[in-house]
Amino acid sequence: MSVHRLVGIFVIFVVAAFGWILLGGSIEARTHQADGSGWESVGSLWGEPQIQSAPSFSANGSPIPIASSAITADFDLDQRRRGLLWYSTYLVDFTAVYGVRNASSETTQVTMRLPFPTASGIYDGFAVTVDGTTVPIRYSEGAAIASFPLPAETTVRVETGYRTQGLAEWRYVATDGVGVIDDFSLVMRTDFDDFDFPSDGVSPTSRQATDEGWELTWRYDSLVGGRPIAIAMPEPLNPGPIASRISFFAPVSLIFYFAAMVLVTAIRRVNIHPVNFAFLAAGFFAFHLLFAYLVDRMDLLTAFAISSVVSVALCVSYLRLAVSDRRTLLEAAVGQFVFLVLFSFSFFFEGNTGLAITIGAILTLAYFMFRTAHINWSEMFERSAMERAEKRAASRYSKQ
Repeated sequence: MSVHRLVGIFVIFVVAAFGWILLGGSIEARTHQADGSGWESVGSLWGEPQIQSAPSFSANGSPIPIASSAITADFDLDQRRRGLLWYSTYLVDFTAVYGVRNASSETTQVTMRLPFPTASGIYDGFAVTVDGTTVPIRYSEGAAIASFPLPAETTVRVETGYRTQGLAEWRYVATDGVGVIDDFSLVMRTDFDDFDFPSDGVSPTSRQATDEGWELTWRYDSLVGGRPIAIAMPEPLNPGPIASRISFFAPVSLIFYFAAMVLVTAIRRVNIHPVNFAFLAAGFFAFHLLFAYLVDRMDLLTAFAISSVVSVALCVSYLRLAVSDRRTLLEAAVGQFVFLVLFSFSFFFEGNTGLAITIGAILTLAYFMFRTAHINWSEMFERSAMERAEKRAASRYSKQ
């Protein structure tokens, strides 16, 4: 292959790379635009990240410590999609039983104040009972306030709970700052597996798999601490970020493919013009363009499969007409599958993309090293130079 053709192929690569950068930027812009409006709309319709604080108890203006806490939170994951992004929405059924003790020798009037996670939330089935008796509730500044008499030297069970909706995370704050937590247990039950714990939260003391998901338990006899108990909902693969990353890294896959095609055609002495490479680059670009606009209308894997089939069909069908050598056509089809389809699919495995690309590059290098080890490159270039000289001589002769 002549230097002029290599320069032409390089120019085509640069133009294609510029197009992919523009495409990736447009996908990111659409994603960020959707995220700004999507988070707000999902939050207003479904709820916000939930932070439930422990109630406070007081008598005559003095705080009363919580003697015991037995809390359960059952989660049902119900993820919602808006445009190019998924949002981890959930339903939570929160129940808490607190032990409150009057250590004095006289009956006293106790006031309980329970702040809700968000003032704009909806809390179904909310009630407060003391030893099984429902007590009246008033609401003020995003909190429920209940008052009840507490006999002398008596411990009562104060039970409360509700059902509500949230987004992304759920937290329980047992103390306001660093404090002492006595006889505390919190049990979370999930219907999903891929949960996480925020870095500022406390890991569970035990966990057990169930038929539907997991049962996570935090249990302490006496603990001094101030960190929240928290869980982060599973995050599905988001179409927007994946599509933009695939587009930004597309020039890497194309340069691998072009290098493979240059080697294959040089070995088999097949003549492919830079214009042919331009159409192949356009076939590659068709995958990313189609994928970018399908991912917000259908399932991510379905969009990927359709885009892959369309792009491979375009390039293979074109080469079938442009190249008569069937073995070259076969190697070109395999090369596109490896460098376009498998390369792009590696971005579905977050955290392992770089390793997958590195392994693919090394395997490709190994293949072509063994594939070309027997070739006498000096003889090949000399023969190519001789053939070009003969063509020039024949052209001058025909003009005469």
